[in-house]
Amino acid sequence: MQASRTLFKIVTLVLAVTFITACSKETRKGRFLAEADTYFKAGNYDKAKLSYLNVVRLDPQNALAFERIGAMWLEENAPLRAAPFLIKASELEPNNAQSRIRLARCYLAAEDLANATKEALKVLEKVPDSGDAIVVLTDAARSNEEIEEAVQQLQKFPKKDDASFHLASANLFLYKRDLAAAGDALQQALAVDPKSSAAHMAMGDLHLLQKDPKQAGEDFKKAADLAPIRSIERLKYAAFKLGTGDLEEARKVSTDMTRQAPDYLPGWCLLGELALKDKKYDQALSLLENVFSRDPQYIDGRRMQSDVLLAKGDAKKAVEVLEGLDATYPGVLLVKYQLARAYLQINNPNQAKAALEQAISISPNYPDPTLLLAEINLHAGHGDIVIEPMINLLKRRPDLKSAAMLLAAAYGSLDRFDDAAAILEEQARLAPQDPQTQTALGLTFRQAKRNDEARQAFEKAAELAPDNLWLVDQLVDLDLLDKHFDAARQRIRQQFQKTPDSPAAHFFEGKILVAEGKWDSAEAELQKTLQLDPNFSSAYDLLVQSYLATGKLPQAVSQLQAELSKTPKNASALMTLALLYERMNDFPKARDAYEKLLSIEPNFVPALNNLAYLYAERLNDVDKAYDLARKARELQGQDPTVGDTFGWVLYKRGDYQQALPILQASAEKAADNPEIQFHLGMTAYMMGQTDLAKVALQKAVRATKDFPGKDESKRRLALLESGTGASADLSISQLE
Repeated sequence: MQASRTLFKIVTLVLAVTFITACSKETRKGRFLAEADTYFKAGNYDKAKLSYLNVVRLDPQNALAFERIGAMWLEENAPLRAAPFLIKASELEPNNAQSRIRLARCYLAAEDLANATKEALKVLEKVPDSGDAIVVLTDAARSNEEIEEAVQQLQKFPKKDDASFHLASANLFLYKRDLAAAGDALQQALAVDPKSSAAHMAMGDLHLLQKDPKQAGEDFKKAADLAPIRSIERLKYAAFKLGTGDLEEARKVSTDMTRQAPDYLPGWCLLGELALKDKKYDQALSLLENVFSRDPQYIDGRRMQSDVLLAKGDAKKAVEVLEGLDATYPGVLLVKYQLARAYLQINNPNQAKAALEQAISISPNYPDPTLLLAEINLHAGHGDIVIEPMINLLKRRPDLKSAAMLLAAAYGSLDRFDDAAAILEEQARLAPQDPQTQTALGLTFRQAKRNDEARQAFEKAAELAPDNLWLVDQLVDLDLLDKHFDAARQRIRQQFQKTPDSPAAHFFEGKILVAEGKWDSAEAELQKTLQLDPNFSSAYDLLVQSYLATGKLPQAVSQLQAELSKTPKNASALMTLALLYERMNDFPKARDAYEKLLSIEPNFVPALNNLAYLYAERLNDVDKAYDLARKARELQGQDPTVGDTFGWVLYKRGDYQQALPILQASAEKAADNPEIQFHLGMTAYMMGQTDLAKVALQKAVRATKDFPGKDESKRRLALLESGTGASADLSISQLE
């Protein structure tokens, strides 16, 4: 009996402990849940996440906690963090439409379009009038087949007077490139719901496509004002302002986001991007710590960190950051794509291609990796392997202009000009107001020596982009090739009817006079150009050409010296004098003239650029050349000649890896400049990238005009074509 009593006491005690523990667990869960709900409703997401995580530790079947954690991560633009929680929430409550919609948006953000469509359809099965689901479904449609299926779903949608119906319709019209119909649909959406932030944002996107940035900005502002502090609408408005150069407004919006919601990670990323724009690299990295303290593997934050490190010159660490992200998210398309872009920036095309091929295998229908891989192959001279992927991509996505342009460029690289022109003419038919297509068509016809057709294409492009002086230059060149001097003159008079005394008007008149051999008149026009704009570098080249043609170099030097004795700070006179000394091979005097000019105007980019080249090529001082070229690039980084000089100085220093992407960018912008092609070819040669070297050197050798290095271009090209030149297996010292 004693044993029975003892056993009874033990059982009673165990039951009591179990009951107390269960009560304690339920009490703690209730407390955590109440705390979490309070924090969530107050917008304190840092504390809400912690409390909801405590709930799911105590109750792994609590669907609400999983849903709320997923919702918060999604609002913070972290779909990869959000998705696992929303998947679990949907498993626990399969009929919860809101969880599935959020999950669909996660898939959409990660470009997993198949799963986004699948989740949207599941919602529509249960809730046929779900506006969120029909919008997500049409957002995820890309190929012709997907668009047709989405159209059928939209026809079945019962609320045809709802704003979501019109938004979904606009999505499909945009994919079909019917901008007018998309605009009508969005107007109807706004008529139904004037306070729809999504409709205002979509209208902004439409106005951007219609080349109306002013109206787009107004639409994005309305969308941002109507949307909550954590929203894609506010992010889009800030990013738009950042992209259009209104940094103060972008900073104001971003600061406001982080002030009202300190845990809002995209706001900190935007502030980091603004600091990067200002070249405040350490400040940018410090701002990003606000992100990593909350999510150490936040994708946008790590991508931004990589960009900052690249800008600081720490390429190795920049790539390591993204490789770490890739290790955390090994099967994520967007991470692979960002990693590929980073590999390209450190001039590692082979690893970039490998990352892109992995991205394509993850999601074959996502176009960006396929397009970037095509660009790499095209730049490497493999136009033949670009054609089939672009044709296949255009079958699925006929709206992808970038794929059509790459296909045309690939045909052009193989001298298949008729095929290239056919692609571009179709693009021009689809987008008759797009000057870029007509410009590409003009360049294709020029390559094919079909000058009349080139002229027609450039004239159409100039009608669409009347302020583009590059197009005027192309048209004047064509007139001068045919010796149609009166036509060229009439063209520039029409172009500069409102500004007949502008630097460009005098320059083009000077260019025509040079072609006519009227040297004195040409000299007067070009000098007038430089009086009006001392930075007009093309005018210096033509002016020196006119002095050379007339054998007047000594007289020109004397004239400039006399002028400088009266006005010693005359920038255009000093620049011209330096150029003349260079042509006379009096390099010390050229150096002195450039340095005097820079003592007066230290940021005068043409002088910085030319003096850097002089030090590198003629005066054997690569360190001085580097300092000057780097400064010129900081001041005018988009100029291809400035990029070429900096890249060539890096080549001279033996820094081939850093030089190559810079020279590639310059060669792309100035494809008809044989000296830049020569520099690119030599650098690719030293990197063992034989295909790229061949393409660049072939362009240099084919050029009709002479340039320093033409003979060396021929020699290196002959080595490459004989198979005895550069190889990726050779060391740098062996190549040198």
